[in-house]
Amino acid sequence: MLARLTLLFALPLLLSAAAHADTLLRFVDSEGEHSEILVKGPYARMDIVNGGSGGEGFMLFNAGDRSLYIVDQTHRSYMAFNERVIDAQMQAMEQMITDLRAQVQQLPAEQRAEMEAQLGLGVETGPVEVETRATGREQEIGGLRCEQKEIIVGGRVQNVACVAGPSELGLSLRDFDTLNALMERLYDLSRRALDAGGPMAQAMGSSVMPPLDGIPLEVRDLRDGVITRLSGISTDTLSPEFFRIPPNYRERESF
Repeated sequence: MLARLTLLFALPLLLSAAAHADTLLRFVDSEGEHSEILVKGPYARMDIVNGGSGGEGFMLFNAGDRSLYIVDQTHRSYMAFNERVIDAQMQAMEQMITDLRAQVQQLPAEQRAEMEAQLGLGVETGPVEVETRATGREQEIGGLRCEQKEIIVGGRVQNVACVAGPSELGLSLRDFDTLNALMERLYDLSRRALDAGGPMAQAMGSSVMPPLDGIPLEVRDLRDGVITRLSGISTDTLSPEFFRIPPNYRERESF
C-alpha cells in the first residue's frame, strides 16, 4: 500500500455494504501519521504525506486504463506517474551515480572505499527479489479475523501484514478489485526500477510493497518497528469531486 501501510480497526465497522457502495479506508501508524484511501467504482484516491516534494497531496488512479497521477496540493500541480516517468528518473539516477563515481575516484584509497560503501557504489548488484509468503497463522484485530503474510525483500522478511478479504470487511467486490488494481500498478512501476539493479534497486527494495490480495488490518515494519493499522472504514457515498484533479492545478513534467 503506501510506502508504509499500517492499519487497525479502532472505529465501528459498517459491514452491511451495498453491492455498489463506495469505500473509505482510514489508516494510522504508531507515529501518529494518518492517511486515507478512497474508492468509487474504477477510481481510487490515496493520500501522500510529504511525498517527494515536502508537501502534501494524493494519487489518483483509474483501473480502466491503469492511469495514475500524483497531485501536489501544496504547489497546486499534478503529473502523470507512469513508465516514462520511472525511466526518466532512472536515467537521472544513473547519471548522478556516474558523476559520483568519477568524484569518488579522486579521493585517497581509504576515503574512497568508505564513500563507496556509504553510497552503495562499490559493487553492482542485480535486481532485488520481492515475494509474499503466507505464514499459515491467523489473528483477530478489532473483532475481525485476518491472515498473516510476510513480505520478503532480498531474502529477508521486511514486513508482516495481517490481511482480510472483502467479505470480512463488508466491501463490494468492485471496490476490492479497484484496490487490488491500484496496488498492482504501484508494484509494477516499482519493479521497473528494481529490475534495473544497482544502487537504485537497493534503495527502492527497502520500501516496495507487493500486492497482498486483501486489505491489511495491520502491517508491522520489522526494520523500524512502525505499525500501521486500519482505524476505520465507511461505505457512505463519496463525491465524484474527490476523484478529479482541481481545474486550477497546472500540469508539470517530472524532469
